[in-house]
Amino acid sequence: MACAGRRSTSGNCWVRCRGGRSPSHDMTLAAAGDAAGGSRENPAASPFIANQSIATPAIATQAIAIQVTTTPSASGQPAADQPLVAVVVLNWNDAEATLRCLRSLAGTSYPRWRVIVVDNASIDGSAQRVAAAAPDALLIRNPVNLGFTGGVNAGISRALQDGADYVWLLNSDAVVPPDALARLVAAAEADQRIGLVSPVFHAADRPDVPEHCLAIFDPQARFASQTADPAQAAVWQRTCPHRVLLLGTALLVRRDLLRAIGPLDPQFFAYVEDVDFSLRCHAAGFKAVALPDVVVLHTFKQPVEAPATVAPYVHYFMSRNYPLLWRKLPGPVWWRKSSLWFLRQRLAQIVRMRDQPRAVEAVIAGLWDGVRGRGGAYDPDRRPPALLRLLLGRGAPFWLALLDRRWPSRGVAG
Repeated sequence: MACAGRRSTSGNCWVRCRGGRSPSHDMTLAAAGDAAGGSRENPAASPFIANQSIATPAIATQAIAIQVTTTPSASGQPAADQPLVAVVVLNWNDAEATLRCLRSLAGTSYPRWRVIVVDNASIDGSAQRVAAAAPDALLIRNPVNLGFTGGVNAGISRALQDGADYVWLLNSDAVVPPDALARLVAAAEADQRIGLVSPVFHAADRPDVPEHCLAIFDPQARFASQTADPAQAAVWQRTCPHRVLLLGTALLVRRDLLRAIGPLDPQFFAYVEDVDFSLRCHAAGFKAVALPDVVVLHTFKQPVEAPATVAPYVHYFMSRNYPLLWRKLPGPVWWRKSSLWFLRQRLAQIVRMRDQPRAVEAVIAGLWDGVRGRGGAYDPDRRPPALLRLLLGRGAPFWLALLDRRWPSRGVAG
């Protein structure tokens, strides 16, 4: 069984959190570290990742009537003169969340946008429910589950085909305020070098609680730091703008950026693809910006704090996709301290989940596939070598204690 097309999140035990609650967000970042500070950088002088163009495969689709909204513009500019935005929402066996997201979109004040709903081979009838409830949306039905990356890429491909100037990648469990899209587009239109724009995120069950503003990446250590504090986010955007990483949860993407670097990298399937996408954005000379005064509500999972509440595939992708990302970065990475720190966090997760054998196997399988460079969907029936399962499964407490003796100040809890 492949993983969910809708990515509702991933918390992270190895990101240093600045402000707000403990880390629990979509972007599973690399090992904890303080990457803040530093001088303003030239994007061409610090390419974190090769500027790769990712191709989008052709997907069989079924379309339903599409309608472009024609709400009068609050700015006074005729709707037809404003950029066309395609909003891509991915559905996978969860019509309730998708329809809640679409209902929040219905109040959008931006005058020129259309919705593309991509169904990732749902088997619960949710595609039919969405089609009946949202007849003005374009519905793309993927014949197989292509994961978050493949599903979103099908929507991106259709959006570009239809002439969209921007594509807004919107998680189906997000709830947006009426002015969110208009403000994101206004920020992008004010600076043609902005390739990615994101709001900040608050918890859906506690709207006053900030969860995530942005993160920054240290290309030498492969460390990342995230913050839920708007003041800290502003400092990072000012002092190290070309290290900024944005979540894919409600991400506005400029058409010119997609032409330059292509869509999401399908090898990730789900999780970490937004880290890769942000790095590729910077490598192509574009900016990634978060707007602290635009708040989107989002449902967060807790794979670290409450690992039993998430499916094994989440643990698999969180364990596999960082090694896959590191393989794309320039220079050797496997000898770096960050690799040991990442391994230590995975071992700590195994220890926390000793009573969940399927989740433990998923972590080990993810590490094994990541080291070998194997991307794509999660296969719960394929197991890593027995010796590796013994060493990292039963032997996890021993290896964890060994690493903690080497770095005792880091503690065991992760």
